[in-house]
Amino acid sequence: MSTNKLTLSIDAETVKKAKRYAAAYGTSLSRLLTQYLAKLPDDDQLPLTPKVKRISGVLPPQTDIDEYRFHLHGQFGL
Repeated sequence: MSTNKLTLSIDAETVKKAKRYAAAYGTSLSRLLTQYLAKLPDDDQLPLTPKVKRISGVLPPQTDIDEYRFHLHGQFGL
């Protein structure tokens, strides 16, 4: 996948807050924004419901879905 450089105008306090957040979660601001933008729906997709939006990003991207399902089954019988 190729990357493009992008210039944004964001107020200074928001940038500081975003950098602190990214540092706290061991990621870069570029990666944080990329992950957020990648979650935007394609033109042919329905928008995310409010409940899905709230839980979006709860699991780290490297989470193995099968292992998580196994965990949920053991924890909650799901």
